[in-house]
Amino acid sequence: MKKTFWASLRFLGISILFFGGVYTLLMTGIGQLFFSHQANGSQITINEQLMGSSLIGQQFEDVKYFSGRSSEISQLSPFSEEQATIVEKRIDEQLIKNPTKSEVPIDLVTASASGVDPHISISAAEFQIERIAENRNINSKAISDIIVRNSESDLFSDRQYVNIMDLNQALDELQ
Repeated sequence: MKKTFWASLRFLGISILFFGGVYTLLMTGIGQLFFSHQANGSQITINEQLMGSSLIGQQFEDVKYFSGRSSEISQLSPFSEEQATIVEKRIDEQLIKNPTKSEVPIDLVTASASGVDPHISISAAEFQIERIAENRNINSKAISDIIVRNSESDLFSDRQYVNIMDLNQALDELQ
């Protein structure tokens, strides 16, 4: 019995040292060596000032910027009246911000499962072009070009999307 106890205790100690120390340091080192940008949070800095991360959706309230998905997630059923009310409110807000439009893309009025999705669909980005062009006094073609240059494709489908942070950074570089 004592022999088994001490063997188990030695195994526990070795496991803690290996998995808690050696393995952790090894994985951290590999991450820093081969994927340092991602391992450090994919931070975006401009003039040595941290602006955000390309992996986490930030809220942009200024009408000169693309706005992303809502960060206010809910666990409500898509068929619940409360969820329908929330979506209707968000639709109204988008139509007020974009008065020349009549139909709002679904990803601008619903939240992602995590609430921090940094991407929107191409149609959601195109929906906002006129508002941004008017508020920045720039040609809408220039904004469309930014969307095309920054579009990404899903690996397993034909779905295309854009990163909000990348779009807004490109907008700031235009002026």
